[in-house]
Amino acid sequence: MNWSQTGRILLVWPAHGHVLNRQLDLNLVKHHAATMGAQLALVTHDSEVHFYARQIGIPVFNNPRDAQDHHWRVSRLRNVNSQGKSNYPRLDNLHKNISQSAHAWEEHPATRFLCLGFSVLALFAIVIFILPSAKIMLSPQVKTQSMRFDLFVDQSSTSVNLATGSLPTYSQELIVEGRDTITATGSMTIPDEPSLGSLKFTNISNQKINMSSGTIVSTIGSDPVRFITTSMDEVTVYPNKSINLTARAIKPGSSGNLPPNRLVAIEGELGLDMTVTNPSAMLGGTDATVPSPTAKDLQFLRDRLSSKLKRTALTEMESNLPDEATLISPTFTIIETLIETPIPSVGEPGEQLELSLRLRLHSQVVSGKALRSLVIPILDSNTPSGYSPLVNTLELTSLSNPSLGEDGKTRWSISATRKLQADIPANLAVDIIKGATVARAIERLSASLPLSEQAKIKLSPNWWPWLPFLTMRIELIKTEIR
Repeated sequence: MNWSQTGRILLVWPAHGHVLNRQLDLNLVKHHAATMGAQLALVTHDSEVHFYARQIGIPVFNNPRDAQDHHWRVSRLRNVNSQGKSNYPRLDNLHKNISQSAHAWEEHPATRFLCLGFSVLALFAIVIFILPSAKIMLSPQVKTQSMRFDLFVDQSSTSVNLATGSLPTYSQELIVEGRDTITATGSMTIPDEPSLGSLKFTNISNQKINMSSGTIVSTIGSDPVRFITTSMDEVTVYPNKSINLTARAIKPGSSGNLPPNRLVAIEGELGLDMTVTNPSAMLGGTDATVPSPTAKDLQFLRDRLSSKLKRTALTEMESNLPDEATLISPTFTIIETLIETPIPSVGEPGEQLELSLRLRLHSQVVSGKALRSLVIPILDSNTPSGYSPLVNTLELTSLSNPSLGEDGKTRWSISATRKLQADIPANLAVDIIKGATVARAIERLSASLPLSEQAKIKLSPNWWPWLPFLTMRIELIKTEIR
């Protein structure tokens, strides 16, 4: 009490034993508190102390919490002395009574040694409860949970349907391009050598005319055949005179082979002063047969290249899918041909047909989030009692590729597998081992809990033979075995 620096002093009685259980003792304690200027209150279940304290006006509570929550005021009956004399004894008499009331056994050395022994034992008991600590490492039993799921997609749905197993999809597009070449299987005829012959020019004017190479003549009609003179020297044709000059067809091919007297028109102003004809047939024009791609060749090459690009796009799409997403392959189609360039075109000569394609492809995809939203609730509803799933152990495996059914829906199957760990309540594990030896604790844990391997116990200090009695001094560590 002398150490107290507060205005209120609370004395807490021990649970057993008799301490200050006389009214005189309580009066002395109250008086001492008053000399210090402090208010006194008691916490006790001793009925005798409780009675005397009420008599002399000391508040009594059942526990320290009640003392903190209530006022320290009590009402007691006072005996009023009509003569004005106090009922309390004098302090010198009280001291005398205390000195006279001491028993002889209380001063005996054996009593003191006995009290000392009890104090040491109490201290040792406190050490036993507080000093030791333990770490318990448990490996709860792990089992595998696996289920098969038959799924189908519903492109019109925006959410997962747990009852039917239908899943929503989202669209994914990709642009690919490439080229391919095949040997042309068709043929075509093209002009080869030009036709040659002689032309007869006649001057019908009254003046002489100088002629040189390069004069063009033709047949008459909607599709005239044209020839050009090839004589190198300039010649003079006098009025009413004729001259023969060599000529060749401008366009090669057999179309330039003409019978006599078919070339009768002269192009340009020269045609006003002269006439022309071919006295004999124009001959020597030939055609050649060369390879050429056909429409069938183009279609075959288009189909082959498209299939190749689809396979490439499918592989690329699948490799770029997010984790656990599924590509719905029956919906994988070409939606647009951006570029198609055949070289040469159909009907043109060429031994090889080369085709360049650029395509836009499209497919529906089921996300991994949608799959998990369907799978996890069903797995949870089928989890055995006493087990909980381990985090990040769920694996989804395709059992079949998506295929289009007779009802027009795309269906496939997957397998969902995850690890489950046994639930071990910490308070249960601690309760069955506290105060036991290490060997006994391991035996109890193995017999009472679902463990995958024997428990490991680490005591501190390591030479201590028993586990702590206090729960707070035992740390439980659960390890996960994958």
